[in-house]
Amino acid sequence: MKHVLVDDAGPQLLKACQSRQPEPEKPTEAWQRFNKRSASRKQLKESLHIRQNGLCAYCEIALTTADNPVGFHVEHVLPKEKHPALTFEYSNLVLSCFATGGEIKPDRFDPAPISCGHAALKSSNQFDETLFVKPTESNCGQYFSYELNGEVIPHPNLNPADAEKAEHTLTVLNLNCLRLKRLREETITKLYEIFSELQNDQEVLNRFLINELQENKSFISARQQQFG
Repeated sequence: MKHVLVDDAGPQLLKACQSRQPEPEKPTEAWQRFNKRSASRKQLKESLHIRQNGLCAYCEIALTTADNPVGFHVEHVLPKEKHPALTFEYSNLVLSCFATGGEIKPDRFDPAPISCGHAALKSSNQFDETLFVKPTESNCGQYFSYELNGEVIPHPNLNPADAEKAEHTLTVLNLNCLRLKRLREETITKLYEIFSELQNDQEVLNRFLINELQENKSFISARQQQFG
């Protein structure tokens, strides 16, 4: 999980809506009305896409590449149903993979392929907010470690309380589903293969690493941990 920096109040149409409805009585309906307006939806998605370098705020997959055929949606980090005042709060909004209304079917090879904002526990708000690591927290990346087999684990340097937070977050977002583990493992394995081929040419290797460690690359935290 990469820190999503929130340095302003968001796009103009979102700010205007928040000004009119700082704490809507029916947050879901209020959000649906906002999201139905194509201009509002487009402006917000473009702003979030830039803010997140085009990556899912949770799993860090590049949202508009072939690696992510499931699309993406605007996600409330903390649920608007429980926090109406955060319905239009820019710092509570991120882009998450999986388009609303989209579908990916479980099978015997991957019984629970849905992750991130649409993962079962996250989408149903069945999680402990006090244990949930948010991508808008400046230290969120310190909670996780990325293994060669594609698994994400609590960072070994964490104290027990923080390790519990990391474990809870991984479970809520289903970040170790087989789909994501496979994609991360393939990414890391490919990079190590190319690294091995180029290790005798330092100049070419440096150029390769500069390109592969750009902030808009899928699974950038895993890349940086292994090669940064």
